[in-house]
Amino acid sequence: MAPQIDYFLDDDDIKDANNAGSFLFDAPSDAVVRGKKSDPNDEKYKATWIQSLEITEAKMYEDAAKDKDGNEYGAICIEVSFQVPSGAVRAKSGETDPNAGRNHRAWYRLVGEARKNPKHPKYKANNFNTGRVLGILRSIWGTAVIPHGTNPNLGDFFGDSPAPVVGKTVVAHMKQSRYKGEDRDELTDFIALEMQGS
Repeated sequence: MAPQIDYFLDDDDIKDANNAGSFLFDAPSDAVVRGKKSDPNDEKYKATWIQSLEITEAKMYEDAAKDKDGNEYGAICIEVSFQVPSGAVRAKSGETDPNAGRNHRAWYRLVGEARKNPKHPKYKANNFNTGRVLGILRSIWGTAVIPHGTNPNLGDFFGDSPAPVVGKTVVAHMKQSRYKGEDRDELTDFIALEMQGS
């Protein structure tokens, strides 16, 4: 039986996420929860909720992405640091957000040669990461930020110092799950500005 391949996380991504995840989020009272976080053997534990976060840092740099066979491909990494504002409250209940002041960091590796190349080993991961990065921009400025059919220069948003996205707020779906006994947090989808609060 072939091993299950996770197209979206390589060893470097998991290592980076584990290092950045030392302050795991707490599922708020309005989260949808399956399983028990308190049971370390419950591999099906999962919690999802909507989380507002401020971008505290963003940078772009040259990097490499590995495929399942260990081959490396030149990539541009967009690294984004998020923080729940210190005075955050939950929108539905008005109670204090249990994650106020907590941080989350994400790495999005974009492989230029995989773009529009379905035969490339990093094609799916590249599409996934591109979608996440564009989702950040749409969550800040709305869907019109990238007009349909245009080819944006992501450096205009993430590459300057400070990057234009720094200090802006995004709204995202947060997913907390357990993988091989380790809890992890992941921003799964960013909600476009027009859809926030609906």
